[in-house]
Parts: sequence; C-alpha cells; structure tokens
Amino acid sequence: MKQKISKALENVFILENKKNIIESGIVKKIDVFKDEIRIHISLYNPTMHIKKKLKKDILQSIKYQNLDKKKIFLKIEIQLKNTDKKISGIKNILAVASGKGGVGKSTIATNLAVSLVKMGFHVGLLDADIYGPSIPLMFNLEEDKIQYSILKKKNNSYVMNPITSYGVKIISLGFFSKSGEAVVWRGPMATKALRQFIHDTDWGDLDFLIVDLPPGTGDIHLSILQDIPLKGIIIVSTPQKISLSDVHRSVAMFRIKSIQVPILGIIENMSFFIENKTKKKQYFFGKNGVKNFSKKMNIFFLGEIPMLQEIREYSDLGVPVVLENDQIRKIFEKITKNIINKLSQ
Repeated sequence: MKQKISKALENVFILENKKNIIESGIVKKIDVFKDEIRIHISLYNPTMHIKKKLKKDILQSIKYQNLDKKKIFLKIEIQLKNTDKKISGIKNILAVASGKGGVGKSTIATNLAVSLVKMGFHVGLLDADIYGPSIPLMFNLEEDKIQYSILKKKNNSYVMNPITSYGVKIISLGFFSKSGEAVVWRGPMATKALRQFIHDTDWGDLDFLIVDLPPGTGDIHLSILQDIPLKGIIIVSTPQKISLSDVHRSVAMFRIKSIQVPILGIIENMSFFIENKTKKKQYFFGKNGVKNFSKKMNIFFLGEIPMLQEIREYSDLGVPVVLENDQIRKIFEKITKNIINKLSQ
C-alpha cells in the first residue's frame, strides 16, 4: 500500500523547484492505518496557497490510483532554510513584532530607530506591514516629497533608494501606493514585494536595520524569518488579556524548533496615564499585565511606555516623539540600551 501511495505522490509537483514531492524529499513519512492514510510533509515556506494546492493535488492523485477509500490526513511542518547569508553592509537586523494590531508597534519601531541614531548608530527601518504601511506617516513623508527619488540605477539595474528622515533610512510600500489606496494582494504577491524591499534596496552600511512586522503569524512573517538573518525579536503589547492572548501566539511561533529566533524582550505600551488632578498613575488596561506575562514566558521585560497625549500628537504630525519629549526620550533610551545589552549577551 505504501508503495502505491508513494507512486501516486510522484504526480504531485512543487512549483518552487519543479520536482515531484517524492523526488524533492519533502514527504518524510507515510503511515497506513485501518481507515486512514497519514502523509507527513515538511515545507520550507508553507504559505496558505501552497498548502491548499498541495492538499488538493495529493487527494486528486490518490483518487486516480483508487486509493481514496481511506481518509487522507496531511501533517505539514514548518522547516525554514538555515541561512548564513548576510545582507551586505548590515550588522544587526531586529524585528519589532506583536500578534495584535493597534498596540503602537510602528510608533515604537519609529522611536527605537531614532533613539539608535541619537546614540550614534547608522540605522535603517523596513516597513514590512504590506497591507497597512504607516511608517511614512510617522516620518511625515508625503507622496510629493518622495515619488521621484525612490529608484536609482546601480550596477546596470534599478534598486530602491531608501528615504532618509531624522537620520533613519526608510523603505515602505507606502512610498509606492497612494494615500488611502487599498492593497488587495494575495500572500505570494505580498511576500514577493517584501523580498524586493529587503534585497533590492541600497541600504549602504548599517549598524541596525529595524523591521516593523505586521500583526499576526502569517506568510509575511515566515518570509522574513526565511529571507533575513534576524539577530532578535522585540515584542510589543498592551497590558490587557486580549492583547497578550495574541502575543502569546507570536511568541509560540518564534519558539518553534525549526525557527527559534531569539526574543530579546517585551515592551509594555500604553502602560498607564497620569491623572491631571491627583497626579497618580491610572492603569486603564490593567496593571503589570505584560510584566507578569514576561515572567511566565521567561522573556526579558524591556520597559513600559505610558499613555501620553504628546505621543499621539507628535505621531500624527509625523515627528518622532523622542525628539520632543524628555520623559519619553529617557524611557526609549533605557529600552534601547536594554536591547543593546541583550544583543551583546
């Protein structure tokens, strides 16, 4: 029976290498039980469209061989390629991540990048949120300022030229799309665009490249983990349980055995606000939620950022708040030093 199944699977091909799934070695094991066939598959980039097509092709191929009397069960594992390939000129690549949207991740990525610049480092910022690029707004980079300067010719081919603002070299899909325009792309198109941002950008020499990841644990995250030699992940969350529930999933992804990217620490954003009359801390989203989570998950607690009106106001103006507010500047300096210390370990 196993030989028949294996023969049937020779008719199933992976587009990436144009080999059938037996020949390419992604079929690791075939188990045949009384009422069930279990096929164990290991993929380097198990995006949703690939998994769906693979399942459909396998079922079809087995059906043609009259082996469809048993229930087919596919176990697909993530296996990222081990790559020592560095991006030329970039010393440290860090990703800012959160399973939850709306926790202020882009604001933190922006101010971390500017804080590093103020410490004397050369810094780049990659906006990897293909569907909701907000980094251009954080730096007040309107379309009319950048639309003619984004491409340049290098070694007989065109590469993207990052826009420098407040000392940070920035690339984002927001430079290529009109304000308010929806990006309606399937996973393969989004990941292809992201690969171009990574490898076809003239970053020059950088001490740090900060990657602002989108929410969730999808195709884009897997592409980043596969294509970029990340030195570490910085997690961001607000204190309430609903945010930490999604963050927990992100932590689980980064700790998958085949991925295992170091989590440098976690930041609690919107931690508290100061009441005007009493000057006391008020914990709108709950007290010490992220701090307690960090202890439970054995993740270093990098620091807490309060809810301040100035953060929102300066973000809306496209000015990094660390340049305008001493309290926030000192908080980000401490968090940034904590990150550098964790990297040195």
